[in-house]
Amino acid sequence: MTAHTAPAPDNLTRLLDRIEAETGDGAVSVRDVLGILGPRAFTPMLLVPSLVLVSPASAIPGVPSLLSMLVGLVALQMLLGHDRIWLPRILLDRALDADRFGRVLRALRGPVARVDPLINERLTWFADKPGNLPALVICATISFFMPLIEFVPFLTSILASAIALFATGMFARDGLLVLLGYTLVAGGAALVVEAVQAVV
Repeated sequence: MTAHTAPAPDNLTRLLDRIEAETGDGAVSVRDVLGILGPRAFTPMLLVPSLVLVSPASAIPGVPSLLSMLVGLVALQMLLGHDRIWLPRILLDRALDADRFGRVLRALRGPVARVDPLINERLTWFADKPGNLPALVICATISFFMPLIEFVPFLTSILASAIALFATGMFARDGLLVLLGYTLVAGGAALVVEAVQAVV
């Protein structure tokens, strides 16, 4: 398919605008965000926590583990072909107060504004099924094992960035971003090999 010169119609900024406009002034839970995006909105529900994982908002205590679990569960259900997102109540009820949630959205605004103009619908085979299945497997695997790989310097950041590239590529049908995600995964694998060799 010929690449467009404009950003994808459903770009990242408009996604953040929608979430911000439809959340209230009180605490915002995962259930609230799922309600805004819709129970069939798999790709946005994969994308939003992925973006937060690579933003300064990931420094908020408890947020990285919650986001990793969300990404893993959504990616797994996409792999299994579910038609609706299911999340356990313990995750659905996790919430941030309005101030913290606002800080999360503000932390995403700058990076998203810089990324949006670079996104195009291209190499869509890598972003759509079945071409995106390897990326989904990697997303699920990394998310569930993230706590076990934190001992390797920079590895968590590299792999979280790979997940964000995969999710953004699938959301915008930009296969180039998916391919870039694979290069980061390869770099992360090299770090693991180096760390293992150092221990041995």
